[in-house]
Amino acid sequence: MTEEKAKKIFEKYNRTADIVRCPNGRAIVRKLLDSYARAAVNLYGMINRDALVAIFNKQNVDQTSNEEIYILLLPLVRKNGWYGFYKEYIVHYAFFDDFDQTDYLLGHQADKPRYVPEKDEFLKYADEDYADNDHWWNVRRFMWDVFGYGKETAEGYTEVKNYMIYGDGIRELGPILDRHKLLFTGEKQLQEFVNLIMLAKNNTRIWENNGYTPSELHGILRKRDKNIVPFPTLQRPKVGRNDPCPCGSGKKYKKCCALFDDEKTAQLSAEEGRLFYETWYGLISFVNDRKNVIKDKIKPEYPNAVSDMRVHKVREVLWENPELIDEYISKTELPQERIDILKLWRTNYKKEMIFVLEYQPEYAVAIASDAQGEDRLYGIKGISNSVANALRRDLPAQLETVLLPFKGKIIYDSFMNTMPIGFGEGSRAAFREMYDKAIKYGIITSLE
Repeated sequence: MTEEKAKKIFEKYNRTADIVRCPNGRAIVRKLLDSYARAAVNLYGMINRDALVAIFNKQNVDQTSNEEIYILLLPLVRKNGWYGFYKEYIVHYAFFDDFDQTDYLLGHQADKPRYVPEKDEFLKYADEDYADNDHWWNVRRFMWDVFGYGKETAEGYTEVKNYMIYGDGIRELGPILDRHKLLFTGEKQLQEFVNLIMLAKNNTRIWENNGYTPSELHGILRKRDKNIVPFPTLQRPKVGRNDPCPCGSGKKYKKCCALFDDEKTAQLSAEEGRLFYETWYGLISFVNDRKNVIKDKIKPEYPNAVSDMRVHKVREVLWENPELIDEYISKTELPQERIDILKLWRTNYKKEMIFVLEYQPEYAVAIASDAQGEDRLYGIKGISNSVANALRRDLPAQLETVLLPFKGKIIYDSFMNTMPIGFGEGSRAAFREMYDKAIKYGIITSLE
């Protein structure tokens, strides 16, 4: 921001008469407070002055107050224009042209905890470009590798990043890439790109999340509910039989997913579900102990005590090193039933992007490639609930998961990473054509 614009903004929302010389002996405190204010608005967009005082006083021997913050920082607001005072808040310069947006942000931050790292880490965020992970760098590097180092790549990356952080889903991703003449050569390349940007988005610190990443906040809110049970269950809202079906089909619930819920055949039985979770979390616990992926101790009898986000990290290590299943079997005393299940997981697991096309009473039907690269249909059962209830979204739905054989059925490894992509009529017609061709070979219901 130019000094002239900073001056105009200041004069519009502050009183020049309030500017006073820095009190004796407080110059060092003012400099530190300025860093805290910059870090806070970069992390949160805006912060209540009392909240900033609380953070500062907790992390420093020198103490401050709401009144002193105003006295010490007002001259810097006038000089630099990096942040400003608005009501009882300190706000980022991005709001200077429309302070009404602060109400929108406060609404999104309501009831969410605030991310407050230790002092040294907190102050790093005074640099607007600071990032505590390499995920967006990985996206940029991938685009360089595919498209080269030209201007279109640089501008395309910037627009993609801004859209993914501040936009909704990835519906406009295609038009952005087209606008910058960035075209992928195949589906595999596109899928890798989508995976990278979704990983980056889920690990980006967001103003609306009070500085937490989407992945972090998901785990925190889940723990905050303290709804820990021996094994995971999905609590879904009550739906009247004449209400619109939550899956998005446009049908009444009684004529859609209620048929699957009533039959109770689109998921494992309670006994099968328990066997799966005992087997799965026993394996995950071993992998974590063996590879030291996360500090938490994963207890198979209470898996919900550790957030899904952290368990997912262990899960990724497992499927990058599936030979750990052999090691687990050899080093652990297990019932033969579990050994048989694990051996099939080791040899017959299927990790890839799939498209769920329809729900049937016995399973969800998804299309994916077989070992020869041909499109085939797979009937996938849910674990504690049907796939329809787990997804609760319009079809077709794109998701990444790992399909597993289990007692003569096909299930998934408890994680479904959905891609927030909408499909137009042209894409839906293509999926119908793919379905019609693949259905000639039947629906595969076992990976054994």
